Amino acid sequence: MESLRRQPSEKKRRRAWAAYLELTETAHWIEGKMRAPLELFGISREEFRLMVMLHRHGRLRLSEAENKLGRGRQSVSETIQRAEEFGRVLRGIAYLPAAEVRVSRMPKERREKPRLGRRVGTIELTPEGKRLIENVLPKHAMVLQTLMRRVDGREMETLMRTCRKIRQEDAFAEVRFASALVRA
Repeated sequence: MESLRRQPSEKKRRRAWAAYLELTETAHWIEGKMRAPLELFGISREEFRLMVMLHRHGRLRLSEAENKLGRGRQSVSETIQRAEEFGRVLRGIAYLPAAEVRVSRMPKERREKPRLGRRVGTIELTPEGKRLIENVLPKHAMVLQTLMRRVDGREMETLMRTCRKIRQEDAFAEVRFASALVRA
């Protein structure tokens, strides 16, 4: 009876492992093919991701850029520094809106003065960076379209939905994963 209960779970595990291998192999293959066109423009993959994000969202706080790229502060800072050296991005400083505070809680001498919120670092594309990304994006899209020519529209939609589903954060998944490791 025990082996019957384990069989579907073992089958699922093997299938998940096979899917993982296919997904990572394909991702590495596409990345390798997409690297060459970027190198022609002297842009690394991480710089490209940063510039596309800034092109899409405009000026961002550094913490937002870190979250959107899914990387740590030091790693993002290195990418920004390289892009900054080539004049593609610009760092700046902005102030968040001041926190709401009742006037009665403020010292009398500061009640009439304008208040600034917390100071944060920002990043944005320079005009040169904007021109470059607007030049590179269509060419990059053409190369990608050529690579994906065997996948029809419905399959592409399914692939995108599946990838988004995999990336969805499940608060309880980490707990289940940790308890599964303890049991194993």
